[in-house]
Amino acid sequence: MRDLRICFVGDSYINGSGDEQCLGWIGRLCKARFNRQFRLTFYDLGIRGATTDEIRGRWVAECAARFPDGADNRVVLQFGINDVAEIVGSGRRVEEEASVANAEAIAREAASRYPTLWVGVPPANVACSPMRPSEGLEIDFSQETAIALNRRYAELAAKLGVPYLDIQTPLLADKRYMDSLTKGDRMHCDGSGYAIMADLVDKWDAWADWF
Repeated sequence: MRDLRICFVGDSYINGSGDEQCLGWIGRLCKARFNRQFRLTFYDLGIRGATTDEIRGRWVAECAARFPDGADNRVVLQFGINDVAEIVGSGRRVEEEASVANAEAIAREAASRYPTLWVGVPPANVACSPMRPSEGLEIDFSQETAIALNRRYAELAAKLGVPYLDIQTPLLADKRYMDSLTKGDRMHCDGSGYAIMADLVDKWDAWADWF
């Protein structure tokens, strides 16, 4: 029986933060593909607030610990939204060029080790900005910077030959999704938003080909 293991690597959108059902898009996505003809194991390696600086330093060891020899081991990436966050009084958490360099290092290494897919940067939640995730910390988001980073990532993925799904463009045009950003934890979408995101990924040929 096929032993399919998938590590989903990234930040709070991988984690599903804000979802009242605690499924996020990856839980819904894998539920839709569950099949008794093979064993599907998925690992949530999303850390809330993580930037590409932090993900770059941890993802290899975290995936290796979960991938046994002989299994069909695969990786799905999603990150970047925390890079564009502006800390009030301190500036952007990760500048665009550094974010692209980190993304290239992560995606290039992942693709050299495992079959890899890359899901793009979601829309920035400008409706709830500025946000105060903890005492004394205020962060702000700009849709323009998120759009710019998503574009750079898509160009990079094409150069590396890593399949990339632009979810940002359809989500920005989806009123249901944009409304969901105000219904989660005031930083992320709620479950309805994650369901929309999961549906986009599930209809992606590159994902479907894995099954």
